[in-house]
Amino acid sequence: MLNPLSRAMAEDEVAQKMHGKSKVAQPVSAAETPKQQSSSAASGVAAPGDAEAVEVRAVARFAGGRFKRQVAPESRSSVSAEYISQQAAAASPLQVIQNIPGVNYGTSDTFGLSNRQNFNIRGLNQTEIGWTIEGMPGIDMVYYQPYIETWADNENVSDITVLQGTSRIYDPVATATGGEVIETIRDPSDKMGGHVGYAAGSYRAQRGFIRLDSGYIGNTGIKMFGSYSYVGSDNFSGSGRSHRTHIDYKAVKGWGDKARSSLFFSFDDWYIARSKPVTLSGWEKANDLGDGFSALNYSSTYTPGTTTDYWKPNIYKYQDAMASFQNWWQVTNNLRLHLTPYMRWEKSDAAGQTSLSTNSIYNGTEKVTADTNGVYFTDAAKTKFSAMTNTLQNIYTTGVNLYADYDITRNNRLTVGYWYEHWNISTLGGLAPMDQNGETENDFGKYVLRTVDGDVIAGSHYQQSYNLHSLYVTDSQDFLDHRLKVAAGFKEMLFNLSGTNQAPGPQYHYDTSFSRPMPRMSVSYMPNREMQVYFNATTNTRVPMPANTYPNLYSISTGKLSQVGNEAQQPEYAISEELGFRYHGLVNFSLALFNMNITNHQVSTLVSVNGAQVSQAISMGGETARGVTAEIAGNRYLGLAPYVNGQFLHATMDNNFRVGNDALPTAGKIAVQSPKFMANIGLNYQKGPFYANLSFKWVDSQYSTFMNNQSMPAYKTVDLGFGYHFPSYGPLHNSTLSLNFTNLTNVRYLSSVATVVGTATAMKGVNGTAIAASTPAYYMAAPLGVMMNVSSDF
Repeated sequence: MLNPLSRAMAEDEVAQKMHGKSKVAQPVSAAETPKQQSSSAASGVAAPGDAEAVEVRAVARFAGGRFKRQVAPESRSSVSAEYISQQAAAASPLQVIQNIPGVNYGTSDTFGLSNRQNFNIRGLNQTEIGWTIEGMPGIDMVYYQPYIETWADNENVSDITVLQGTSRIYDPVATATGGEVIETIRDPSDKMGGHVGYAAGSYRAQRGFIRLDSGYIGNTGIKMFGSYSYVGSDNFSGSGRSHRTHIDYKAVKGWGDKARSSLFFSFDDWYIARSKPVTLSGWEKANDLGDGFSALNYSSTYTPGTTTDYWKPNIYKYQDAMASFQNWWQVTNNLRLHLTPYMRWEKSDAAGQTSLSTNSIYNGTEKVTADTNGVYFTDAAKTKFSAMTNTLQNIYTTGVNLYADYDITRNNRLTVGYWYEHWNISTLGGLAPMDQNGETENDFGKYVLRTVDGDVIAGSHYQQSYNLHSLYVTDSQDFLDHRLKVAAGFKEMLFNLSGTNQAPGPQYHYDTSFSRPMPRMSVSYMPNREMQVYFNATTNTRVPMPANTYPNLYSISTGKLSQVGNEAQQPEYAISEELGFRYHGLVNFSLALFNMNITNHQVSTLVSVNGAQVSQAISMGGETARGVTAEIAGNRYLGLAPYVNGQFLHATMDNNFRVGNDALPTAGKIAVQSPKFMANIGLNYQKGPFYANLSFKWVDSQYSTFMNNQSMPAYKTVDLGFGYHFPSYGPLHNSTLSLNFTNLTNVRYLSSVATVVGTATAMKGVNGTAIAASTPAYYMAAPLGVMMNVSSDF
């Protein structure tokens, strides 16, 4: 009879075969030497030579792929392709991992089509997380938004791993003070075939997906796949329909166990009819009325001169193309090289609406006369008109990550590497006049308003570029027949940014540079194969957001500064310690105690710049976060596999928050977006061709002001999904019918904090100055959503 661990491994291997998933590289700790990895092979892994990525033979997973056995000396959790395949077909990857320990995620959309969302790990939000896909950075380096929805379709994802509180030393990340999210793409199938799926659901949601696998092409050893998908859905409240078109491609070539290359490419075209952030009082009033919250959203109709928040000018457009080329070579028995060049192109327009008078139009600080030929005026005097405000951005990124592993002895491994990245952005915040129907002749910032001299009128008009260099080294050593593992590493980041502000004003050229050392160490002890105790101490840094830190931005209607560029802004820096314990046997359990100290903490918030809502960073000084995270997964019995996790978090501000020449007394206050308690309960059922997933999530209240005088209410949600695998029929196999319910109980709640402020009530600062109140804003959560999906391999 198989023991529980072996049985779970066997079940996972069978599940992978059922779903046609390739066995892919899984991340393991840098502390694992080749001998240690061989020891891990007893649990189903074998080393190809990478310090942290090893080939999977049979990974132990539990609770339907929701819990994976980990051996790294740090907190990390993963979800498998099996678990991903049982979620709603259009689910965002962030929705897929929202039940991982320590994750606090809220969105305003049911089907992963909105960027009105927030993702936090241990109280640090998505702009403080490192994001990687196929060896390259996945984050948008303008505002540090992950936009993980644009990386790859769920059907092509084999694993998503979350590192809570740290990052892998060799990964190309510059924002990982709060942790790292790693997405791995499936390898192409060995045999020719494909996968097709169609889904439909609430709010006229539709999604189609098709993938073709080439299999091995002749005797070349090359195999590849390409896929296409389209998804669209109406907003649950107000007007507008969002949609996304996506393409994935991956090719793999292997040379036995001596070398491997893989090329990944994706393209995404995303059109978002955004929802409007709401105030707490407005939401409570609408909730009592039960009117579907349409009154809180952007206006569905347009009246010239009256409507100031029409939905059409608030469309967000985003296009993205990324490519990475991963390579590793077994140069000698002891030496392996890893090389990943990558590139990325992004184009976006975060638009909004504003009203202008021809008597007061500014280009930067310079008052100008606009060429109003063809402009529709909203008053009889022909001086006032409405316009869509663009924030058009073109971004180009190239980089390369190179590192070598060298086995000094059977018990000692040295890794040395270098990461370089060049990034460039051009930004134009122009205007597109609206006609009597609220329409504009505009596409990604074209046909903008100009002066009578032909100059573009803009509140933001700049170019920036940076060069980032990162050198890293780590050494790991085994003791006590590989039960004790000790590793130490060091990373040095060098960052240089320069920019040119083309808007008239006091700022023309600006630049900044800094370097940050990041040492780390870890110790892991496994007295037997069921138990592990580990300790780690790590440091990470986060580069200031380029767009909302360095350039001056100006009001188009007054010429005054709406953002003051700050070349002296220092990067965020985090020092973290963690003590953990794992047990795998009759039950599977992990526990982590953590402590984190952050300096120059940057809190992301939403602000309006000339009517367009964009992200901005607030410098709040230092923060201390302490807590405990635990998760437990039971082995399958009578088809049922339970899963539970929870987190206690105590995060406090270390400094008073400066407001002008005074400060709010915030030292010791609870940090914003840091709920004290969170818990997830899951139950997976698999019996014959049937499966089902039940998830319950509870998130405690969380503050939206630094003074802790307003908070977002706690909420509880339930999600349910079930499906059936049909027998093979002709060329069709692994055919599946699934039905998924999100927010099953149709509870009305606020999902996340959009706008963070100092204080929600007027008060005096520590020096006696009167400090005015501000109003926080929130994102509304979507009500009950249903999606049915039918899919099949062929």
